[in-house]
Amino acid sequence: MGFSDRQVKALSAKLNAKFVRTRIENGKTLSYLEGWHVIAEANRIFGFDGWNRETLDARCIWDGVHKGQRQCSYVARVRVRVRARETEIMRDGSGAGIGVGITPGEAHEAALKAAETDAMKRALATFGNTFGLALYDRDQRGVRRLPSRSASQTSDRLLLRAGNGSIVSEHQDPASFCSAVRSELERLSTTEALGAFWTANVDAVQMLRRAYPLLQSDRGQHYAEILDGLYRHRLDALQATAPRLQGAGEGSRDAMTTASMALSGPRRIRDRDHLRVVATQPCLVCGRQPSHAHHVRHAQPRALARKVSDEWVVPLCAVHHRALHDAGNEERWWKGQSIDPLAVAERLWAMSRHHPPDPEPVTGVPVTDVNDSSAAPGMNANGTEPIEPPPNPEDKPG
Repeated sequence: MGFSDRQVKALSAKLNAKFVRTRIENGKTLSYLEGWHVIAEANRIFGFDGWNRETLDARCIWDGVHKGQRQCSYVARVRVRVRARETEIMRDGSGAGIGVGITPGEAHEAALKAAETDAMKRALATFGNTFGLALYDRDQRGVRRLPSRSASQTSDRLLLRAGNGSIVSEHQDPASFCSAVRSELERLSTTEALGAFWTANVDAVQMLRRAYPLLQSDRGQHYAEILDGLYRHRLDALQATAPRLQGAGEGSRDAMTTASMALSGPRRIRDRDHLRVVATQPCLVCGRQPSHAHHVRHAQPRALARKVSDEWVVPLCAVHHRALHDAGNEERWWKGQSIDPLAVAERLWAMSRHHPPDPEPVTGVPVTDVNDSSAAPGMNANGTEPIEPPPNPEDKPG
């Protein structure tokens, strides 16, 4: 009676370190598992029909506006039921979540989802290491460490280097490394020294984004992006206050050029009013409201910890917004919907920036129409008024 030998072996195994994520909270580095991985493990060990979860209670404990954004907090209690042959095992867990959004609905949805996921993870953690129980051990002896990939990566250390490339300090904690980089950026007083220092450490800063994707501030900004912004701010300040050096060495200029271009890319425009306008539009796929302002990822080249510019956003309801992110390949997903999101984004941008709102909502633009070389003048892929399909009398809302 109870779990099978295979299930007992899986529950007793060590947690694979590659699934462990970290974040900074109150100055400390915390380890955790993502919700999708915990659900996948439950399906693998218990079976798709061998477990379920039930939300026993969910309450909003705070709702308001903070720094211009709608925010709220939820607490939830979730019960997990696992069927082990003829036996049913129940475990309860409590969790909390914070949601931020352009609209109240978006903020409440995010906060409730986060609270329920947190509570579910706490309930499942009671079943063993594979669900995160090992992370409660300070030494994490139940975590199976990843093998080192090279001699230079025998540990998780982060190396802080001086402008000449020599090692200044070693850090096991990414938060400690970030603090050291910030101190140096604030201390250096010449553009040459600043450029050389950033060039020596920019690869390590970029690696933070890949290795610690959730190393973020309370506002959701990745520490790598914060350091990049601090570097650029310091460089601008020094260039504005320091006299231009005559006959500066080409080496220092090259170092500054390399550092400035390392994370360069297309300009990212931020326009909160435009995001609100887009959120008032119906979903491009189903026409439902309210909508989320979704940033079309392939509109611009990827950059370190930066979303694409706010001019490349389109409206999607919560259901299709989540479906797009779950799909993984965004361009393929849009082609499957026969919609060109870039043409829609251009039209919305022109509408909110240069023209009064249209009397009719913006609708999806089929990919075949946007690329049609026979389109009428001013209506092709480079125009602001792409061709739209004729209305279908059978597509009336249900």
